[in-house]
Amino acid sequence: MKYKGYKSIMAVGVVLSLLAGVSGAEAAKVIKYNSKNTVVSTAPRIIKIAQQGKKKSTPKSNQQATAKQSNMLVEKDGKSYFLGTELPENYKSISIFGEAEATKKQAVALIKQNNPKVRLVCSVEELVDLYWQEAEREGIRPDLALSQSLVETGTYAYGGDVHHNQNNFCGLGTTGGGVKGASFKTPELGVRAHVQHLLAYTQKKRPQTKIVDPRYELAHNIRMERGMVDTWYGLNGTWAMGSLYCEKIMATYQKMLSMPGGQEKKDKRDKDKDKNKKKDKKKKQKSMRERVDELIKEQE
Repeated sequence: MKYKGYKSIMAVGVVLSLLAGVSGAEAAKVIKYNSKNTVVSTAPRIIKIAQQGKKKSTPKSNQQATAKQSNMLVEKDGKSYFLGTELPENYKSISIFGEAEATKKQAVALIKQNNPKVRLVCSVEELVDLYWQEAEREGIRPDLALSQSLVETGTYAYGGDVHHNQNNFCGLGTTGGGVKGASFKTPELGVRAHVQHLLAYTQKKRPQTKIVDPRYELAHNIRMERGMVDTWYGLNGTWAMGSLYCEKIMATYQKMLSMPGGQEKKDKRDKDKDKNKKKDKKKKQKSMRERVDELIKEQE
């Protein structure tokens, strides 16, 4: 009896020593006995303890990223500025579809100013012409599609995973870690693939041209399931994981508009306005004549 009692005391001592060796009883030994009061198992068991009064802290890297983004995008006097460049009013609602506001001359001027030594297999003028040609065919704004291309390629400096001779102007198929992405035989096909990839995000109907974008079907199926995107702001977190992707495009576009060569566009708008005014005036004059004729007939 004394021997058994001694063993019981020893077992209790083992338990206490095990419990004492852990912090907050987070991990304790579960002691099992047989009918003869002999230890047969000391299987570990994890005991979770709720921590009260402690809030989950945001990782330092996330805090730094958030602070950096808040410095990049600033709201002041009802206007938005990205790295000091004022963004268009209501830029979040600007459609991917529509006519260009900037001119080809302005686009060429911006590219040459930002990067005099572009890495392209064609001239800057040829590439700009291709963007206007391919985007306008599908109803997409060529000036903003080109602005997106400038963001993706660093104004055709490249230097990342994609090489300039791939004619990949929007990072198609790149996932990082040395993955080069898609390649196209000509700049024309590269621009067409970019435009088609935008269409995959924005509309249910298929492009007018034969599909050359290798990721069109994948992107299109995802958007069909999750919903189409019809604004450039909608590309934040969809086309690119970054939350300021649209802002980068819009800042580039604003710089394009500031380039010389936009006067012809303004002149054309003014000319169109004058035409419309003359048409409206003729309609009013015609309606007045008709009214006079009606009055004369009534008197007769």
